[in-house]
Amino acid sequence: MPKYVMLPPIDDDIREWAAKMREELPSLDVVIVEDEADAAQELTDADAAYGWVAPEVLPGVERLSLLQNPFAGPPVGWYYPELAEHAVVVSNPRGIYSDHIAHHILMYMLALSRGLPYYAEAQAQGRWDNRARKRGYVDLTEATVLINGVGGIGAEAARLC
Repeated sequence: MPKYVMLPPIDDDIREWAAKMREELPSLDVVIVEDEADAAQELTDADAAYGWVAPEVLPGVERLSLLQNPFAGPPVGWYYPELAEHAVVVSNPRGIYSDHIAHHILMYMLALSRGLPYYAEAQAQGRWDNRARKRGYVDLTEATVLINGVGGIGAEAARLC
C-alpha cells in the first residue's frame, strides 16, 4: 500500500484533509506526523509527503518519490542544496490562487473607481456624506490598466480586465 505522510505543522485543516483522503482513497496509507522525530521515522518508507523535510532527515529518505511543497511562494531556505540534489520530485501549488487574487484586484479597482474608501470612512465616523468622495468617478470603459507582474496572478487579472 502506498504511503503518504503529512508533515508538521499539523492543523485542523490538514487533519480534515487527511480524513477525506483516507475515505476517498482507502488503498493509500495516510499518516499524520506531529513532530520532527516522528517525521524521520515515517519518511523512511514513505512514497509521497506533504510539507517540509528537514535537511538532517533527508539522508534517510530513499523511497520518497514526491514531495508536495505547501507554499505557492516557499520561504527562503525551503529548497536547500541537498533537497535539490535528491531524486525526489518536488511540486508546489503555483498558480492555485491566481483566479481568487485576480478577482480581489478587480474588486479593489471597482471600489477605488467609485470612491468607496471615502464613503467607508464617512460611515465609520457615523456620518452620511454623499460628497465624501474626494475625486471624480473613474469610467473604467475609458481607463487604461497597468499590470505590474506577468505571473499567473497578473495574467489572470489582465484577462479579466
